[in-house]
Amino acid sequence: MYKFRNILNGSTVVAIGNGPSLDKVPLEELSKKFVTFGCNHIYRKPFTPTYYSFADKQMIDFLPLPEWFKPVEMFCRAEACIPGNNPIYPIVSAGFSMDINNFVVFGGSGVFVLLQIALYMGVGTVLLVGCDHHYPVAGQKDPGQMFTAGKDDPDHFKCENGYFQEGLSYCRPSLDKVTNYFIASREAYKKMGSKIINCTEGSHLDVFEKGDINEWL
Repeated sequence: MYKFRNILNGSTVVAIGNGPSLDKVPLEELSKKFVTFGCNHIYRKPFTPTYYSFADKQMIDFLPLPEWFKPVEMFCRAEACIPGNNPIYPIVSAGFSMDINNFVVFGGSGVFVLLQIALYMGVGTVLLVGCDHHYPVAGQKDPGQMFTAGKDDPDHFKCENGYFQEGLSYCRPSLDKVTNYFIASREAYKKMGSKIINCTEGSHLDVFEKGDINEWL
């Protein structure tokens, strides 16, 4: 993956979370102006980012990806065995990986992994959208424990049949821990002379400079 080092040197890009605020974001319009990074079930929007990633092992259960979904490049965990994938090796650790050839730090967030990939590519500014950092249902108690999705899923963007289908179990978010990983992101970007701007409307994440995505269109 050395070919990706600094290929976006100094660029402004968009990193996309999967929170409910994403329903208000003009993704197609943004993609005409910026390189985009998406993760996990973003294809259910439906939307195809420039670069796509997943680090959560549970995502393997949802393969294969839709036939129409063709990002320019994919960075998915190695054991997914996706044709054309650039394999990543997620580890559970503190900190932030500066070299995705070795590993990425999982960090409990698909967006956190996107930020590691983007910085490796040398970006200057990342605009965050859909990073609500708030789970009205799954995030109410017992972080790190399993949660079973109901008929409605207000924790993610709206899509046909719900982001997580009814009856599916997944891990409740540990937002305090994820916040610390985002702090590590902020410091890593600052060290490299880059920055992250949170343009998510109503975001509960206060680690980054706040912005309005409409001002970038």
